[in-house]
Amino acid sequence: MIYSIEILRFFSSIFVIIYHYEYFFFRTLDFKDNSKIHDALPFDNFINWIYMYGDYGVQIFWCISGFVIAYIYLNKINSISFKKFAGNRISRLYPLHLITLIVALVINIIYEYFVNFPLSQFNDSYHFILHLFFISSWGLEQGSSYNLPIWSVSKEIIAYILFFFLASNINNLNFKKIIFALSLLILLNKLPIFASDQDVNLLSCLILFLSGLLVYKLYLIKKNLFFIIGLLLLVVSFVGNFKIFIFSPGILMLFISLEKFLGKNIKKIFSLLGNLTYSSYLFHYPLTALIIICFKDRIEIFSNNYFFIGYLFFVLFLSYLSFKYFEIKAKYFFRKIFEK
Repeated sequence: MIYSIEILRFFSSIFVIIYHYEYFFFRTLDFKDNSKIHDALPFDNFINWIYMYGDYGVQIFWCISGFVIAYIYLNKINSISFKKFAGNRISRLYPLHLITLIVALVINIIYEYFVNFPLSQFNDSYHFILHLFFISSWGLEQGSSYNLPIWSVSKEIIAYILFFFLASNINNLNFKKIIFALSLLILLNKLPIFASDQDVNLLSCLILFLSGLLVYKLYLIKKNLFFIIGLLLLVVSFVGNFKIFIFSPGILMLFISLEKFLGKNIKKIFSLLGNLTYSSYLFHYPLTALIIICFKDRIEIFSNNYFFIGYLFFVLFLSYLSFKYFEIKAKYFFRKIFEK
């Protein structure tokens, strides 16, 4: 395990949650005058950039996933079956997804009753089935439905499947082959026929996932240069228009380069925080809806700094309980099923 990646995962998740704080608590409720929203946001003078760009945490997470999956599986891909590979992924991701889907279903019904308009755009049986099979972002109709944030993980499922079949069927998945695949995807991303949000998001997921795989291959031979290379990539990503495809592998390499400076106690903390990312990402949306129901007549409280801090700590506390008492047990339970 590379513990410095765990803290990057944690930051990426928190940034998305803070980004959604503005979107769900303020814009969804048409909070006062939308032009003055930033005047009302908690700690806006300090974290305004997160409110504006925190959604990039999703792209960084895709890049991290590409690295982590390669780190765990690439060198032993020919000795592992697809059933075992899929079982490992499903046992980690699906149990919590199912629980939060059910919670989101119930809260969506309550929300529409008390707030008088639907929380999500599509709350029908078709989209529920898509969610149930973990393919909510594979449908032809795209929009918010049930536990909205799971869309990014749904895209990532496609990357997992493609990774397994490419890595197990292409001999010596080297730099040239990865760079060729990346170049092809980037070219497709520029074509106007792939201009829809659904196409762009899928191509972005695959590009960044492959970028993480490329970082892993570089890690095997040049990890001592990661700090310099990562820093250079970050600088380039900010020259002219911001370039998330360069920024994501750059920040990943920069964090990996910090691993050698971490002490034992710091590694334990980073590991704990990294383990909270998935549950915090999935729980924060239904929790936000529940809070809006409770405070729908006092929405000014969402501007309160103490409320904001309490909200973040409660999300993390709930995530800790979820990981310790549910996710770990559910993972091993499902893995036993797949091993039969």
